[in-house]
Amino acid sequence: MKAFKLILGTPVNAVPRPWLYMRVPGIMVNAFDLLQNGRYRDLRGRGLRKFLGIDDDVELWIDSGGYQFLKRGLDPGVDKLAKLYREIDADYYVSLDYPPSPRDEPRLRAEKLAKTIRAFWRLRSILRSLAEEGRLVPVFHMSAGPTLRLQLRAYEPYTVVAAAGGLVPYFMQLAGKKSRLKAVLFLALLRKLWRGRLHALGLASAAVIPLLRILGIDSGDTQTWRHKAAYGKIIVPGLGERHVSGKSVRFGPAKLRAGEEKIFWNVVSKVSASLGITVDSIREKFESRALFNAWVLLYVASNGLEYVGPSRSFARLYDIAREFERASLEAVESELTRLIGVDDVSVALNSVDGFDGPRGGHG
Repeated sequence: MKAFKLILGTPVNAVPRPWLYMRVPGIMVNAFDLLQNGRYRDLRGRGLRKFLGIDDDVELWIDSGGYQFLKRGLDPGVDKLAKLYREIDADYYVSLDYPPSPRDEPRLRAEKLAKTIRAFWRLRSILRSLAEEGRLVPVFHMSAGPTLRLQLRAYEPYTVVAAAGGLVPYFMQLAGKKSRLKAVLFLALLRKLWRGRLHALGLASAAVIPLLRILGIDSGDTQTWRHKAAYGKIIVPGLGERHVSGKSVRFGPAKLRAGEEKIFWNVVSKVSASLGITVDSIREKFESRALFNAWVLLYVASNGLEYVGPSRSFARLYDIAREFERASLEAVESELTRLIGVDDVSVALNSVDGFDGPRGGHG
């Protein structure tokens, strides 16, 4: 089975920094974060690496912040993002994208996809050296048939690294019936079509990492190690998330249930031995819980663990992933098309003002 590289997402000024305590393959910071606090000028060249305290063997990614900007009704513009990308040294720069919502009408989806493609072309024109080195990463969004082929023709000649974006709402089951299945099928289809490295944006939770590995996805990023810790949770393989602090339970499973103590203490003892953090510290301190969660995610990513959690629906999803990973491209695409409906976004794309898609075909 293909190796999987975990990229830990982090705010620039955040603590703790897990890479100072354990080996971390890569980290991802957000252009929204950099542009909003206005301090990126102090991080030019290798300044960001020095500020974060990472060596050259740690991959440094900068995400465009497309989702964060869109959520706030903002658009940084390609030129502003290009200036930031040109000035800060990193390994990979995610192209500006405009993620369509699963609930968007075809016309709006078309407009967002067209803007995403245009943004990549514009960035490729401005940042030619980065593009030629394969460090500018375009983003694919949920589609099949002509719309997906259009994205492939727009990106494939210019890079060997691409990302799948906009799938978090699908895994959160916000895309109607069989939301997660749609995401799995899209990733399986994209993996069959894209020949280079494929990264999953925002999807590398403990429950999803083994799924991404089954599908042959090369890498993924997540900030769940921080987010769960902030809610008083730790991640325990085989159990999922469990509250360990005195914080009130706002969502998800609560305290340890009967029969879970042995699994819990086995994991806690491993992490404590590795990091030197106590159980009391995990209960009381956000920083300790965050380090605990980062360790667990890295353990899951590097040890080829399968899903052993309690969710039957997730377990079934893994069986489906194995089935469609082995299936033909045509079978996967047929099932995805059946679930997401007629591919009328590609028709709408042709009517978007100023959009002139690349010529040529793709199988």
